[in-house]
Amino acid sequence: MKPDAEVLIVGAGPTGLMAAVLLTRCGITVRVFDKNTQQAHESRALAIQARTLELFLNLGLDRRMLDAGVIVHGAQMYENGQRRAELPFDDLGRTDTPFSFPLIVPQRDTEAILHDELRRLGVEVERQNEVTDLAQDADGVTLRVRGADGAETEARGAYLIGADGAHSLVRKKLGLTFAGAPYAQGFLLADCRVQWPLEDDRLMIFLKGKHIAIHFPLPGGEGRARIMAAQLTEPDAHATVESQGGTDAPLSEVEEAFRAAAGVDLTLTEPGWTSRYRVHHRGVDRYRVGRAFVAGDAAHIHSPAGGQGMNTGLQDAANLAWKLALALRRVGPATEGLLDTYHDERWPVGQRVLKYTDTLFSGMTSQSDWFAAARNFIAPRLAGSLLHFPGVRAKAFHFISQLGIHYKDDAPDPGKGPWKGGPDVGYRAPNASYARNRDVFGLLTGYRFHVLAFSWRALSSSEAAGICDRLAALLSPVGVTLQTHLVARLSGGPDARAQRAESGAAFEAYGVDHDTPQALYVIRPDGYVAWRSNTLDLTAAEGFLREYGSGSE
Repeated sequence: MKPDAEVLIVGAGPTGLMAAVLLTRCGITVRVFDKNTQQAHESRALAIQARTLELFLNLGLDRRMLDAGVIVHGAQMYENGQRRAELPFDDLGRTDTPFSFPLIVPQRDTEAILHDELRRLGVEVERQNEVTDLAQDADGVTLRVRGADGAETEARGAYLIGADGAHSLVRKKLGLTFAGAPYAQGFLLADCRVQWPLEDDRLMIFLKGKHIAIHFPLPGGEGRARIMAAQLTEPDAHATVESQGGTDAPLSEVEEAFRAAAGVDLTLTEPGWTSRYRVHHRGVDRYRVGRAFVAGDAAHIHSPAGGQGMNTGLQDAANLAWKLALALRRVGPATEGLLDTYHDERWPVGQRVLKYTDTLFSGMTSQSDWFAAARNFIAPRLAGSLLHFPGVRAKAFHFISQLGIHYKDDAPDPGKGPWKGGPDVGYRAPNASYARNRDVFGLLTGYRFHVLAFSWRALSSSEAAGICDRLAALLSPVGVTLQTHLVARLSGGPDARAQRAESGAAFEAYGVDHDTPQALYVIRPDGYVAWRSNTLDLTAAEGFLREYGSGSE
C-alpha cells in the first residue's frame, strides 16, 4: 500500500502540532488526525518554560508567544491570609537564555500559534477523524480512521506518532504499560475575574490548614486569573486512567475553596472555564514500538506542579522530529540506532519529571494535619530565605525551566586531550553574545544542524577566508541540512562570511580561551551538542556528519 504521508500523527494538541510543524519544516510529508471538531477553547496548560521559548525562537515564533502571554515577575506566599514570602523572578541569575522568566500563555493560544504555522506550511489538521485501529509491518503503519459521517478509511505512513493524550488509543494498541496511580487530591479550577484587596499581577500561593490554592495572572489583566484550589477528597487508589480529566464545576464551589485557602474576602466573577479535575502520575515503559512512537500526554501524565507537562511534550516532539526526518532521507543500519535514541533520551526525562512533580505535589497537597501545619510554617520561610540568594535562584530556575535537561554521551571528546570547557556532548547549546545585538541563538535558527567554529585567536583575512571556505565545503557532501558559522576575532578586514567577535561572552560560554584558542561544535536541530572538538578539526567534523546522511538535500 502506497504511503499517504511519510509520518502520520494522531492528536492535534500542542505536542502533535509541534511535531507536524517540525517535520514539515524538514521537508517530511505528514497527515494529522484529530477526533475533535475544533481546537480546544479552554486555557488548560498555562506555563511556558524557557526551554520551550527557545524552541519557538528557533522557529521564529517567539514574538507571537510573548505577545500572547504575560511574564510573571514574581510570586508571593501567604499563610493564614498573611503574606510571608516575596519571591523575585526579575533576576533569576541566568545569562545563557534570552528568556530568564516564566511566561503564562493559555494552551488554546499556544495551539493556535502552532496551528497557524502548520497551515502556513500547507498542512491542514484532519478534524472529526477518529483513529480506531492500527497495524504495523516491515515497511510502515496503517491506520483505520472513522470520519464524521461514520465511514471508515485507511491511512498509510512510514512512521506514526501517537500524541493523542492521556487516553491514547495509540498507546493502548501498542500494548504499552502506563504505570502509576491517581492522586488522592482533586482540583477545582476557574479562569475568571478576581475581586479582592490583593495585587493581581503575581503568582500567589495560599496555605491555610489543609487548604492550598494558587492564583495565576492571565493575559489581559484587569483581575483575570486562573484559580486552582486543591479539593479535599477521599482517596481513590483504584481510579483508572480514564478518570484523568475534568468535569464542569460551579463557580461558587471554586470560590468557596479559594476563599478557604486565601483567608481574605474575595469574589469570583465572569468565568471563562471551570472544572473539577483529577490527575494521575503515569508513564509508559517504552517510547517506541517498531515504527510507532508516543509523545506528550500519551507517554507521561503528572501533576501540574512546576508547570512541566506541556513543555515536556513539546520537547519530546523536538527530539523526535529531526531523527525521523533523517531516517526517512537515508538508508543503512544506523537508522534504527538513531530512532532508538528517542526512547533512550526522552524516557529518563519523563521519569525525572514524574518523580519531581510527584514529590512536589504530594508534599504541598498533603491532607495530614501535622504535615500541613509544618508545610504552612516552613515552606514560605524557607523559600523566601533561599531564593534571595542569586545562586539558589539560578539553580532553581535552571531545573524548572528545563534548561538543565541533558542527554549525556559518555564517548570521549575528540581533540588533543581532556577538555573541561564549554557544553559537553548531549548538553544544551547555551546562548551568549559575541557582538552588539548579536548572539549565538541568532545563528542557531531554522531547526537544522549547525556547525559552530570559534577562534579566540585573532585571524588574519586569509586565515578567516580559508576557514570559511572549508566550512562551506561541508554543505555539499555530508547529506544533512546544515548551516555553518565562524565566530572569531579578526585582525584583518571583515569577511562577510565570518561573525566578528566584539566581546568574549560567547568564547567563555563555549570554553574557548587562551588554553583552548579554537573549537568546533556540531549542534543538533533540537539545540543540543552532537559533537565537539577543541581544535578546528573540520575533517573529523565531516566524518561525524557523514554518519547522519547519505546524500545532500
